[in-house]
Formats: sequence, C-alpha cells, structure tokens
Amino acid sequence: MFRINPGRLVTRLTLGAERLPLLCIDGLFLDPGELIDHARNAMFVDVGSNYPGVRAPAPAQYVDALLGAVNGPVAEAFGVPMRTDLEMCAFSMITTPPEKLQPRQRNPHFDGPEIDRIAFIHYLCAPEQGGTSLYRHRATGLAEITPANLAGYQSVLAAELARQVPAQGYVRDATGLFERIHTVGAMFNRLIIYKGNALHSGDIGPGTVLSEDPARGRLTINGFGRLIS
Repeated sequence: MFRINPGRLVTRLTLGAERLPLLCIDGLFLDPGELIDHARNAMFVDVGSNYPGVRAPAPAQYVDALLGAVNGPVAEAFGVPMRTDLEMCAFSMITTPPEKLQPRQRNPHFDGPEIDRIAFIHYLCAPEQGGTSLYRHRATGLAEITPANLAGYQSVLAAELARQVPAQGYVRDATGLFERIHTVGAMFNRLIIYKGNALHSGDIGPGTVLSEDPARGRLTINGFGRLIS
C-alpha cells in the first residue's frame, strides 16, 4: 500500500535573496489513485476560519511512506533532516467561495514563525485546480517571518490593512501590499516542501472547483512538521 515510485523526479530550488529552499518531487507514488479512494471514504470536516475548506486525517500508512521517501531530499534541501512526529497530515480541499472569505484569508499567510517549521502539499488534482505561490511583503521586504521580525511585520501589516481592506477573493498575483516571488503549479502526484514561515498562498482561481467531492475538487494532502534542530 502506498508504494513510493523509484523513478520520482526530485528538484531543489532556492528562492529570493533569503535563498528559501523549496523541494519539488514529481511522480511520488506509484499508484496515487489509492489515495483518492481513501479520500472518498474519509470524514471531512470544517477546520475553522484560518483554512477556507475542509480536512480529514491522512492514513497512517501514507505518513510512514511519505517520511521514508522525503527524509533524504529534505536533508539535502534544508541542510538537516525532518523530525518524524508531524504536527498535521490531512486530506484538504478548498471549498469557500471567494465572496465569503474573511479579510485575513485574502492575503498571503505563514504557518508559524519558527525557523525549523516546514510545510508540504501533495497535489492529487489536475493542474487547473491551482498551485501555490510564495510572496514578499513590499513595505518590510520580508518573505520569511521569524520570531525576530514577527512583531514588526504584524505592526506594519495591521496599519496597512486599517487603511486598505484587501480585495474580496483569493490572492493569485501581486497586490499593492505583496509581491509574488515564485509559483509552483499543481500537478497530479506532485509534492512540494517549503519553509512554513514563508509567506505563501494557494493559487485559487477560475479553474478551481470548490467542491467537497475528492474526485472533482482541489484535493491535496497538506502537512506541517519540524526540522531536527
């Protein structure tokens, strides 16, 4: 079950002046259709206001297979391997219509300021469902939020948002407040891993099907973990 593809393609990138690492693995599993079958039988729930959609736990066997496949590439891309105790690993589908997004959901975000935090997305959907982009905050020049710059970033952004409410809808390109610095397109059975403190957003647009049906919607497996410090 959940056999790793020995012919998977691993690509390592570094982005921006910060040289933020981004790992992309194409063709990760030999039979990714098994994951869609699991998703069809999963119990998806609304996980709250931060994520604009629904989630369900990924199978434990998937987590084991994933960790075995990515530990070496993560160590090469990020300089150290990742811990095996993931904070989250879940089927995820964006389902919230653009007109119903809260203001905080209309800008790029970060998953936490910890410098050892990493995030991953495994796409189980078609390319037109939308990939993921990384951003830089124009006023501060920050693309990565750390404990040292968190308070300053939040203060500047809060002042900006008090003057200018973000446009209604998902962010998909450069805005007055944020510059897009890189985009990774969605591809079926593609996994990307990046720093969780990097400013990022899903590219949710006209081609994204906002459905809770795993066979039709923007099905991904998302997770958070930590690097070994």
